[in-house]
Amino acid sequence: MKSALITLILLSMLSLCSSCCCMFGSCALPEVPAPARPKHFILTGTADLQGMMDALPAKQGEQVQPVGGIARIAALIKLMKSAVPGRVIVVSTGDDLMGPYFHTFNGKAIFSLMTRAGYDLFAPGNHEFDRGPAVYANALKYAGFQPLCSDLAVTGTPVQGKCRPYLLKTYDGVTFGFFSLMTENLPFVTSAAPVHLKADNLTTAKQMVALLKEKGADVIIALTHIGTKKDREVATKVPGIDIIFGGHSHNYLRKLLVVGNTVIVNGGEKGLKLVKLDFFVSPENKIIPEKTLYSLIPVNPGLDPDPEVAKLLASYRKQLPPAIVLGTTKKPWDLSKKAVRLSESGVADLVNDLMRKKFKVDIVLNNSGAFRGKKVYPPGNITDTMLQEIDEFRNYAYILEIKGKYLKEILEHSASSYGRGGFLQVSGLRYTIDMTRPKQVLTKGSDNQLKIATPGHRVVNIEVQDSSGKWGPLEPEKNYKILTNSFLVDKEGDGYFWFKKYGKNVTNTYSTFYSILTEYVQKHHEVSPPAPDGRIKILGKR
Repeated sequence: MKSALITLILLSMLSLCSSCCCMFGSCALPEVPAPARPKHFILTGTADLQGMMDALPAKQGEQVQPVGGIARIAALIKLMKSAVPGRVIVVSTGDDLMGPYFHTFNGKAIFSLMTRAGYDLFAPGNHEFDRGPAVYANALKYAGFQPLCSDLAVTGTPVQGKCRPYLLKTYDGVTFGFFSLMTENLPFVTSAAPVHLKADNLTTAKQMVALLKEKGADVIIALTHIGTKKDREVATKVPGIDIIFGGHSHNYLRKLLVVGNTVIVNGGEKGLKLVKLDFFVSPENKIIPEKTLYSLIPVNPGLDPDPEVAKLLASYRKQLPPAIVLGTTKKPWDLSKKAVRLSESGVADLVNDLMRKKFKVDIVLNNSGAFRGKKVYPPGNITDTMLQEIDEFRNYAYILEIKGKYLKEILEHSASSYGRGGFLQVSGLRYTIDMTRPKQVLTKGSDNQLKIATPGHRVVNIEVQDSSGKWGPLEPEKNYKILTNSFLVDKEGDGYFWFKKYGKNVTNTYSTFYSILTEYVQKHHEVSPPAPDGRIKILGKR
């Protein structure tokens, strides 16, 4: 009976509701809002383009085909921005201002093309300062995307007011905070002065994370030009960074690198591939790490270039000075990093021996990073463009006198720089590097000057060749007349403080690799680099 009564009451209520629905013209039940879905974003971009606006010839199977190029990169960026409108962030992490388009147009061509391609913001690399802050500052006039300078002291320099220490930008309701980090080797690898680092990378990163959080950033992204090894350290020691998009080390990561709660990618080099990071942000505006997807998109010849960017590129290409044939070579000129930074180089031997003979010095020392091109030039014509690419930095040759004991320390520093641009190529010397022995370590003293913290013991059997061609041991107290370059002397580049500190009777010859090679090739016409003769032997390679 009680059960029947309850049923009757419920039926009456339903009937009443039905009447009310009809009375007010709406019978729909209240809608329950669907749960908010995560928002999909894409972070994409490049590092170390090195001015490679045109596609590069690369071996694809059995064929050589053009790979990369800013017009194809632009096409990929447009595809992404059309697929996920308003949620694609395109970045560069520096070392873009290099090569013939930079030397001809001082940054106008490269930054104009990157702007048209759809870049949003970037962190400078050390090579942005190769021609000094004034040239870089002028180039920024053509950058329609935001430059960052979180750790650079730019007050009172031409760069002042042309970059931001950080950027807060909202994409579809999510506030992103961006900051940048520059390599701590800036003073030794370029001509940035008076621009300098305000603090070390870790200090800057901690300060920026705290500041961006205080200002309401939901997601924090670091654009770095410090290399993957240093990126790992920053991610380990500085919590709160969601994504690090790195550069400087020229390595495409095979898989997504995750350190703690920080995702790390690297933009590789030369625009051969486009890094793409798909990530998702929760309704609470937090990244959902497990949904993050990483991919490398080859910038291959099957991709149609963006017509607008291709047209602009063609207009700049027409203005490049034509290549002038200076001579020929029967052998390849191997300027790959492997050839010049991991062993004695035949091309470097050619250049250094020419300098030694021309200027009648005992020894020639040039850092391998001064030999550019970064590719193998095939047998055939030697053009002025080829030689300009090889001597991209146009450092002057300096002559000075220095004691043998300091030369030993210099060679130890070279051995400790194996695989990097500070590894020396030489003439008038022969020696062995034993990589299994202790390396030399430098530090900065209280006066902020470099000095030896730990002596090295890798370099053995050092011999010097005299003018008659005879070899004898390096004498510690003897003054040797040597030739090196302005980057190592004036800038103490790659950490070589000895030339400025201990060098005597320093003279600028105002000659460069380019001028010396041009003169020699025009005179002899057929010039092929010699095979390495064993002047640098390396044991226990790492």
